[in-house]
Amino acid sequence: MRSLFVSLLFLFASGFALAQVNVGFRAAYGQSNLRTDDQLDLLSDQFSSASSTNAGLYVELPVSEVFSLRSGLEINRRGTSLRLDESVEVFGFDLPFGATAKTRFTYVDVPLLAQVHVPTGSVLRPYAFGGASLGYATGGNIRTTARAIIDFNLMTTNIDLDAINYERFHVAALGGVGVKAEVAQGFSVFAEGRYEQSLTQPYDVPVLNAKTGFKGFNFGAGVAFTLQ
Repeated sequence: MRSLFVSLLFLFASGFALAQVNVGFRAAYGQSNLRTDDQLDLLSDQFSSASSTNAGLYVELPVSEVFSLRSGLEINRRGTSLRLDESVEVFGFDLPFGATAKTRFTYVDVPLLAQVHVPTGSVLRPYAFGGASLGYATGGNIRTTARAIIDFNLMTTNIDLDAINYERFHVAALGGVGVKAEVAQGFSVFAEGRYEQSLTQPYDVPVLNAKTGFKGFNFGAGVAFTLQ
């Protein structure tokens, strides 16, 4: 699988090097959680979404009037919240009963997407996109909170990914829809929604002897410039 994605990445890079491209910046905010299956349904009521952020460079290669290839370099935060019904160890930390553990991992991602535009004949151009994202985990932290009348922080600690044998390489399928508007010659703004789901399983689920990946959505906006 990795060799396939490396080949796709080379294909994207070759196309971007030889053609007119749109470059810009994108930022987004959303929610992230664990991908569940029959086994993880046993703990589904203890897991909840955690806030996630995404920001990075945006690169688009128009192939035709309605089709383009899209990539970039993004910093992505993925994670989940776990409400503890018993005292357990989470990523090497002993956490108390009744606490909530919010874990977040930071990834450097390279999306490889195909994008289809709806021809409207106007300034606004809706589009849909889909493909994969290749990522590498660079760090993580765990934030433990407890509730009295309000939530209060017990501790925030960095996670040593090597010490817990965390699977750093991450692959996700993603897709979404958006709308772009050219507001000046060679300058566009866009807004979009995106959903992703892990194809790899980097997350070790506490209590259960199981691994899973992430799922999540975000809403973002950005700007793009055309390079001749």
